[in-house]
Amino acid sequence: MNKITAVLTAAGYATRFLPWSYTLPKEMLPILVNGVSIPAIQYVFEYLYDLGIKRFIIVIRKNKEVIMSHFSRDEQFLELLKRKNKIKEEMMLEKFFSKVDDSIIYFVPTTPNGFGGAVLSTEKYVESDYIFIAAPDVILYDTITLKGENFILASFSSEPQKYGVVYGDKYLEKIEEKPQNPKSNKIFLGYAMLETEIYDYLKEEKPDKNDEIQLTPAISRMAKERKIRVFRVNNYYDIGNPEEYLKYLLQTNTRTSKAFSSSFDT
Repeated sequence: MNKITAVLTAAGYATRFLPWSYTLPKEMLPILVNGVSIPAIQYVFEYLYDLGIKRFIIVIRKNKEVIMSHFSRDEQFLELLKRKNKIKEEMMLEKFFSKVDDSIIYFVPTTPNGFGGAVLSTEKYVESDYIFIAAPDVILYDTITLKGENFILASFSSEPQKYGVVYGDKYLEKIEEKPQNPKSNKIFLGYAMLETEIYDYLKEEKPDKNDEIQLTPAISRMAKERKIRVFRVNNYYDIGNPEEYLKYLLQTNTRTSKAFSSSFDT
């Protein structure tokens, strides 16, 4: 999958998690996989790695250096685990680091200016035909297949007004960003694989009322000129706010993800 670069956006302020998120990134919230806690962003990284993607760009901001540290091999710590006979834990970390070592990972610092702004900041680092955009606060439990085509991942919600609302069945017609009166309950999950021409559409976007560049209007304009498939995901969790994260923990304390083979499988 050398023709695909994954773009993981982790540059937001996560104000709904304040004051906890003042110094700790929301993307480092623990996700339960087979009874073991791993950071959400690691889950997404491994999910995409196991799809065959080996080139990653992670967009971060100030105070999120802990994400960089998490993706850095620490031989002294691994040796410490061995000395303490923590063999299981050492093996779990070693499996994760082997995936990191097998990948090309760039960390791109930016000033938060919206989902689209974060994606746009990665353009000069991308040399592939496609980018796979992923929002690490949405956890997928379904397995997907990568093909050489544009697509977005969508699902259904009882509160579609909180998301980008998707119109179109097989092919995307448009995404309406957080409408007050949505005409559909199909939502955009923040995952999309798009040709790198998406950057051209993002450059034409004007900041919204919050001075942010949004991704969904750019995708909508791209859909008018290029075919973008809509693939449905049935099993997912949005952990982007404390209430939904708590619900996730309560519902998944014994759940096993079938999406990928985690480093923390035992």
